[in-house]
Amino acid sequence: MSILISHKDSPIHFSLNRPSFNGDDNEENLPVIHCQISSNLYFYTVLLSELSSSSNFANIFYYLVSQFNNKSYRKRLKYIFSSINHRQNIIYLQVYPKINQFDEWINRYWASIQLSVLVKRVRYESSWAWLSTLGGGHSCLGEISAEHAKEAEAISKNQIRLSSEIGDPNALVKSYLFLSLSYLQQKRYDEVRTILRFQYRRIQQKDITEDRLPVMCIALWKKMKYAIKLNQ
Repeated sequence: MSILISHKDSPIHFSLNRPSFNGDDNEENLPVIHCQISSNLYFYTVLLSELSSSSNFANIFYYLVSQFNNKSYRKRLKYIFSSINHRQNIIYLQVYPKINQFDEWINRYWASIQLSVLVKRVRYESSWAWLSTLGGGHSCLGEISAEHAKEAEAISKNQIRLSSEIGDPNALVKSYLFLSLSYLQQKRYDEVRTILRFQYRRIQQKDITEDRLPVMCIALWKKMKYAIKLNQ
């Protein structure tokens, strides 16, 4: 069963998918519940952001809406929504007027899209900082421990995924260089060589603006050469 959440003034829709209450495995035959939010765009965009980032919040919201006829669930919804109506398979949720009192005369479509992008960017920066700190620790210990080198590898791959999602070319190159260091610590020299050659060419392109990246790439190449020489 799924709930399709929408807003009449926003181009952004969100679908919540959860198992049915009766355990029916034939989910495709179950109707989609349409839920239309009536609020300002700030509230709506933040609601969608939290639904997408917090599985716990999404689960609670899903069951409250899908079981809104239940007195207990309806009472909880009424803390936020002043009006709850159900017509022709559409649930209409109207927030309290005080939530809308700070609405601005702005381009609603554009503001809705930009706020979503901004929230995503803030979450990315927070995750990147955390992964960099954790990855740096494992990378240092990776010089003497293969287990920590593998942990650093996994963290670097997460950073690659995050950088790709947000579209940050400098962070993406840096993530690949971190990955090559973890491979170097695991003596996977062919993979290190392939990554460094490709990334060094990538660094020459105009969208790469961080001056430290060429230095990092050259340093890793020299470190690889030295490691190979020691193992001969």
